[in-house]
Amino acid sequence: MKILVIGAAGRTGRHVVAQGIERGHEITASARHPDQLRDLPGAVGVHHGDAHDLDAVRKAVQGQDAVIAAVGGSLIASTLITAMRESGVTRLVMTSSRSVPATRPRLAVTLAWLFLRAVYVDLARAEGMLQVSGLDWTIARGTMLNDKPPAGRVHIDFEADATGGAMQLSRADYAMALLDTVEDPDLIGKALGICGPR
Repeated sequence: MKILVIGAAGRTGRHVVAQGIERGHEITASARHPDQLRDLPGAVGVHHGDAHDLDAVRKAVQGQDAVIAAVGGSLIASTLITAMRESGVTRLVMTSSRSVPATRPRLAVTLAWLFLRAVYVDLARAEGMLQVSGLDWTIARGTMLNDKPPAGRVHIDFEADATGGAMQLSRADYAMALLDTVEDPDLIGKALGICGPR
């Protein structure tokens, strides 16, 4: 599969690029600072550009089978939706946060919204935009990310509040789940919660 990774130089995006190459996908990395990807050989292409720049995204999307946005937000969603509609590329997996729809655990969710309200409001807006975009979207809501070694498994559910798993999730495992998601057509049109394993 030809996959464009938006935010490829980020801490999650780098894992998506590396693991995607290991799986045999043709990975194109898009990043504002592509020089940070020099230690990740194997990408078929590297696009230097900002995910907020429609012209840059238009160029990067051409010829892809799917897009994984390892960074989320309403402006990124807007540019991707426009560029993908124009190019005929329909499969999109975008990261979001488990805290966007969550109501429990009440204290943790309340504190998260207290400090990150603007971020979560914007992610909620991005999710809504995808849901009416006409694309083959999936929203991947991760829990609290860390840089610990991967466990090789995650807990996934489709509820507003987690039905299991751990509150912390390694970025490597999140990347694994993003790739599993983009490969699975049964997840089109769904928002999944991704937690670390117990």
